[in-house]
Amino acid sequence: MTTQASPEPAAHPATTEAAQTRPKRRVVRWNPGLDTAIAAATLLLFSLCYYLGTREGTEWVLIVGIIVLGTIVPAWTVFMLLRGGWSDLGITRHRLKTSLAVAAFLGAGSAFQVFQLANEKGVDPWAHLVANVMVFWEPLFVFGWLFLRWEKAFGWLPAIGLVGVGFTLQHFGSVPFEQAVGFGIFGLMFAVVFAITRNLFILWPLFYGVASGIGTLQAGFVFDWSGAVEAGVLMLVQMAILVGIARWARARSSHP
Repeated sequence: MTTQASPEPAAHPATTEAAQTRPKRRVVRWNPGLDTAIAAATLLLFSLCYYLGTREGTEWVLIVGIIVLGTIVPAWTVFMLLRGGWSDLGITRHRLKTSLAVAAFLGAGSAFQVFQLANEKGVDPWAHLVANVMVFWEPLFVFGWLFLRWEKAFGWLPAIGLVGVGFTLQHFGSVPFEQAVGFGIFGLMFAVVFAITRNLFILWPLFYGVASGIGTLQAGFVFDWSGAVEAGVLMLVQMAILVGIARWARARSSHP
């Protein structure tokens, strides 16, 4: 991963971003590093948090896992340890229009299933959809964090497979085994789409929110407006953490 150089007063932001965010892609490679090990550890620990978080009385464990393992650790690793940029978490303007166009097309084509399933289950489709659109942590963790670490270490093709395995592991024990495997297949599909641009906006919020809405209804997880508010608050907390750590890293690099 490219190391961020000390800022030059005359450097243009767009030039700096372009220079440090688009390394050459390889189908298969072998380049694991410390960030690979950190990513693997967060996946294993977060899977445990997800399992405990779906149990009555320990829902708070999932929130802690999202904030610590899904936000703070990735942000610290990318911005502080690797001295990387936002694109190392999949947050970039690179191919933004393409990403949004693909996401809008895929999301619009699947949206009717949310309303169909919600009506069958007697659920408010709008509340459920909005709550899932607000779920920023999963695309960030699975694709902005894990996929990009796997791709850097092993290439984009193994990264797709590892995301599918990890997505299955994340849901293992929280839902029946068949559903966990089904989620893993969904993870593979999302990974293929994400690999097109490596931009989170190809998934979130237009496509991933719709697909997540379908998947959660099929798994029996239903969200109302209070759930949508909670998801929105969590999303804002995550964004504040990301921005805060990024600014802290920038301040440190400016004043060694």
